Amino acid sequence: MRRTWTRLGGQIGLGCIAAGLLVIGLAWNGAASVDFVSGQIPYLLSGGGLGMGLIVLGSAMIIVQNSRHDRSLVEAQLKELNTAIARLANAVGAGGVGGHNGGSAPRVVMGRSSYHRPDCRLAQGKDLPTATIEAAEEEGLSSCRICNPDELEQVRS
Repeated sequence: MRRTWTRLGGQIGLGCIAAGLLVIGLAWNGAASVDFVSGQIPYLLSGGGLGMGLIVLGSAMIIVQNSRHDRSLVEAQLKELNTAIARLANAVGAGGVGGHNGGSAPRVVMGRSSYHRPDCRLAQGKDLPTATIEAAEEEGLSSCRICNPDELEQVRS
């Protein structure tokens, strides 16, 4: 529902611009039908003023809509960047990407929403950070349903 409302601003803005152009056209037509200047001025002032007002309002709505859209894209990119930095800091703090800090805890590869075994086909060929299972679960990642890395911890126990 919220998505519908976010796109509505641009559509209403386009509608206002179209209505403004229509009002200006009607005012010009009304002024053209009168053959004396003092009769044309009311058409041009009222129709032109209302039409220009609608065009400016519609343009402002489109500009606001575009800035909201751009802001939401930047916020999404910042959130993704923040997650990547947190994962990198976690990997560096745990002994480096692909490294060990001398512990015997099993290492898993952290994806976007789940963690995998190092030999999982979903994580192969990707430059993803590694961490312990506990660190991956602290970040809110779930276990991969294909490679089931939770078995690594059960084998070590």
